[in-house]
Amino acid sequence: MIACGGLLPVTLPSAGCACCAHKIVRSGAPMKRLLLLAPLVALVAFLAPSAADEPEVRPHEQLNAALYAQSAAEYRALCYGVYAAARLQLDLALADKSWTACLEQEGDYSGKPPAVILDADETVLDNSAYQARLIRHGGEYDLSSWLPWCREKKAKAVPGAVEFCRYAAEKGCTVFYVTNRDSEVRDATRENLHALGFPLRDEVQTVLTRDDTSDKSPRRKKVCQDYRVLLQVGDQLTDFAGDFNKQPRPARAALVEKHRAWFGTRWHVLPNVMYGDWEASLFGYEFRLSPAQKLARKLAALEGVEPQASIGLISAGPMPAYSEMTETAIWLQTSAEAVVVLRYWPKGSPAQAAQSPEVRAHAGNDHIALVRLTGLSPGTRFEYEVLVNGARAAFDFALEFQTQPLWRWRGDAPDFTFTLGSCMYVNDPPFDRPGKPYGGDFEILPRIAAERPDFMLWMGDNIYLREPDWVSESGIRYRYRHSRALKELQPLLAACHHYATWDDHDFGPNDSDRGFRLKQESLRVFKEYFPGVSYGTSGVEGCFSRFEWADCEFFLLDDRYWRAPNRLPGKRDYLGAGQLQWLKDGLASSTATFKFIVNGNQMFNPAMNFESFGLYPEEQRDLLEFLKNAGVPGVVVLTGDRHASELLKIEREGSYPLYEYTSSPLTSGAGRYEPEADNKARVPGTWVTGTRNYGKIQVNGKKGARTLTLSAHDKTGKELWRHELREQDLR
Repeated sequence: MIACGGLLPVTLPSAGCACCAHKIVRSGAPMKRLLLLAPLVALVAFLAPSAADEPEVRPHEQLNAALYAQSAAEYRALCYGVYAAARLQLDLALADKSWTACLEQEGDYSGKPPAVILDADETVLDNSAYQARLIRHGGEYDLSSWLPWCREKKAKAVPGAVEFCRYAAEKGCTVFYVTNRDSEVRDATRENLHALGFPLRDEVQTVLTRDDTSDKSPRRKKVCQDYRVLLQVGDQLTDFAGDFNKQPRPARAALVEKHRAWFGTRWHVLPNVMYGDWEASLFGYEFRLSPAQKLARKLAALEGVEPQASIGLISAGPMPAYSEMTETAIWLQTSAEAVVVLRYWPKGSPAQAAQSPEVRAHAGNDHIALVRLTGLSPGTRFEYEVLVNGARAAFDFALEFQTQPLWRWRGDAPDFTFTLGSCMYVNDPPFDRPGKPYGGDFEILPRIAAERPDFMLWMGDNIYLREPDWVSESGIRYRYRHSRALKELQPLLAACHHYATWDDHDFGPNDSDRGFRLKQESLRVFKEYFPGVSYGTSGVEGCFSRFEWADCEFFLLDDRYWRAPNRLPGKRDYLGAGQLQWLKDGLASSTATFKFIVNGNQMFNPAMNFESFGLYPEEQRDLLEFLKNAGVPGVVVLTGDRHASELLKIEREGSYPLYEYTSSPLTSGAGRYEPEADNKARVPGTWVTGTRNYGKIQVNGKKGARTLTLSAHDKTGKELWRHELREQDLR
């Protein structure tokens, strides 16, 4: 019934119902009356709920599992069956003094009083209501929601649990509840158990919560010191023996076979499809993975289906690394163990496709697949596809790489373009500092990809290690994985080749130096995520490297591995003697038109209110004197770190000026440095503060008249400034 615009209420058939409309026509009602009713019918159709009006329902991975525990009669039947079997076995165990259900039971225990050990959650206490809350609010388990739930004391009893525990107590058994709940909720847990009717003893602490470790073996052993344990009941394999702790899936299955005689007799397992080690083993117990990464690993574990590489199995990449005339390398990372193969062919000629050898990505190599392609034709652009576990992966962007041309003695050096930047912060709320997110404007990354540069030059702070990261190699790896998997980064990774050096935040803590205790581990991880032809020298470690592109040569410096602390008194190393000599040798022998020195810190800015090469005057003076005395032409300096961008022109007596282009930040916070606004060394109009940006350099021209066009761009690609340097200006 509907009333509209003062009309009398009129009862109408259901909106949109064809059979009811048919009845109106057949009733013989005058057409005029039907026409009068037509607007009302239309209004009802407009107001009536439809599928499109219903709120969007997002599927939650745990929905069916929680509903099974809460509403499935089969679940109740299983629980009753487990506890009925346990009750029968208890009578047998009481009569057999040699019987024990604990691997930790030692010595002569035949005369000890009997006890049974049960887990708490999903064994005697049903927490499916907590799971339901997570599903409703789209959350995941964490202590901030779990501990308050425990204090509410609203968990129900698992079917059959109270009756079994009372039966055991009546038979003279002490009932222990060994749980991995925190000790701070022990009292709340006891009160919850007591309210449900579970037997507890006042003179003995029978609720054993977690203290220093989640391994229950020490607590079971403590019970075994005074009792003969007849039965154990739990929902996780770790409730029964420490052997099961954090074991991979094959080992878990093998251990079940090893102890199979105890299951159903001494050990009784309840169903828990909501959570547990069975699930954690699918994603390698890496709880810091994002929900999407965990889901991808679980999907990859499905059996009996065709492999689907496109469903989240590739977590980052592919990324073309270095490019040489006949060789390149393609990097990618998977979310689970996988076999990766590339098929590649000259662009536009798929009939000439070749296939790479198989590369296995697994936990031991951080699930990184590095496919090196050799024997390629120089000066060729290739298309390629990625096969993961035999299935072709789908991407929203083109997959291409190139080899450098063989141009010497054959013609002019080819023109090319590269982009550059530093300071890429990716937000990670559980580990970020409180307040406004430090990272942002991530759309700048696909914008750089749209430039289609020949390569991207990463100039340090390419990730930001947090406090939990830099204390272990696993933490460093987590940060690289998390940052590399950023959705907006993927088009840029695939768009071009990539070269990198680091600065403090991807080396270790803020302003870190050679004293960082995990510098070797940090270097190892850096090399895995930015693979190159070589790093360092045979006698000097570090991430410093050099490469050529056309008639240009790039010298990427390591400003951390050998650097003395900033506040160390006296003469201090910055690059270190070995690296500094490597740089001098390379510059002196290079025949490149332009020689780019690339560093994380600024090198020659006279405004030294921050970390820079200038705070190490002995090495800075040594390098400047070398450049002048050796007459090295064509040197340009590229730097990052500053959270602002600028082009500096450093005048040198008796030699050409040194230009230093600083490009920063990509996605981290953009700074404002008002005291430096009038820096006399800055090229007018090139000071970029308060906005995230990237750099671009184009190399053009004929032999003897090559030019560099330097420019800065905001997150939309808008050009902020442009400056041209001629080959003859740098002689």
